[in-house]
Amino acid sequence: MTINIRWSSKIWHLITIFLLIITIKNILIKCFNHEGHEAIGMVTMSGLKNNQLYELKKILNGKDIVDIGKWSHLVHNKIKGAESMHYNLQNNDCQKAIFKCENENGLCLINSIRYFYNKLMETPNSSNSSNNEIEKTKETTNKITFKYPKNINFTDSDSLKYLVSLIADMHQPLRISYKYDNGGKNIKIYYRNNQGAKIKSTLFEYIENDLINKMIEKYQSSWYSGWTHINRIYDQHKKDEILFKEKGINAIEIWATEIVNDFCYDFYLNNYVSSFLTNVKNELHFNTNKEIDIPKDLEARFERLIKLNILKAGSRIAIILNHIFANKTFSNFRKISELDKGQYDKLESYTSPSTYKRNALLINLAILLSILVLSKKEKKEKKRKRKKKEKKKGIYILFFFGA
Repeated sequence: MTINIRWSSKIWHLITIFLLIITIKNILIKCFNHEGHEAIGMVTMSGLKNNQLYELKKILNGKDIVDIGKWSHLVHNKIKGAESMHYNLQNNDCQKAIFKCENENGLCLINSIRYFYNKLMETPNSSNSSNNEIEKTKETTNKITFKYPKNINFTDSDSLKYLVSLIADMHQPLRISYKYDNGGKNIKIYYRNNQGAKIKSTLFEYIENDLINKMIEKYQSSWYSGWTHINRIYDQHKKDEILFKEKGINAIEIWATEIVNDFCYDFYLNNYVSSFLTNVKNELHFNTNKEIDIPKDLEARFERLIKLNILKAGSRIAIILNHIFANKTFSNFRKISELDKGQYDKLESYTSPSTYKRNALLINLAILLSILVLSKKEKKEKKRKRKKKEKKKGIYILFFFGA
């Protein structure tokens, strides 16, 4: 009976430590823009070739894609007026995808991707490109309307960070969806958290933050495992490689169309959602006066779509970076960016560490605490047994002499 009580105490002690670690971990969980970008970065790193990886480390001063995922969002917290670069909302519905940039400064998502891609490709210290090719790329860049809110001369590092972040954002479908519902921000929804409580949100916030946080909490062991690898969508990766080789950077519009169409199929054209739609000038719009509950089967569709888009985003970033670094050689001497000094110099220093790295730290901490607890318990148990043995021995001696 005593042994059972002791083991029960030991088990409950370990459970308490485990719950403490999980609680700490949940507090550290941020949002889609953090966790999603990091997961995309992991996929990208798995798809980069060795020589290209060297160029990446050189241009990022030793960092990698996982470290820079949320960089542009942090920049825009400091520089007002650039947030529109992360959206490309359409004036139509699911019947067709037409991506126009109606921002007078050209600060739309797809236009910005083209601009920063061309900025990187026009870098003069090229290994394979001729001067004519460089001049041709510069002409293309100059034709793109792009006026940044601040007078900043972007470095190669700035351009790369923006390119990676913007391509990642393009794979959040509501950032390139429809103006009539403000990219899902005007669609009011209810969903249940992992504890069963009913939560009110918007469709945009749900896809951007809420659902991915719920997924991380629900699938903690699998989320931080090896699924963020290019091999999970190897056939799709090879297909996208061929497309990019044929179309160049224009492939992003084809990818954007695919992203929106997939979301339309899973949400707007879903049988359950059809009763919430209304006809407006021969277009099907979600009635933003209504509120919609997200059932389990629809949430499961969203979960699948989010993970697939994370894999596709990482894969496509890897394809584009492999192409850039195969054709361009960047200087070993990194220029100081306007975004790295002055009022922006603390952007990176205040960026929280990678969740994947933090997760490994927490796991190690949990193991260490478990070992310490078990070790302490074992020492107490040995000491107790020794005392019991000595006491028993003393009784025998007393009995012998007493006899």
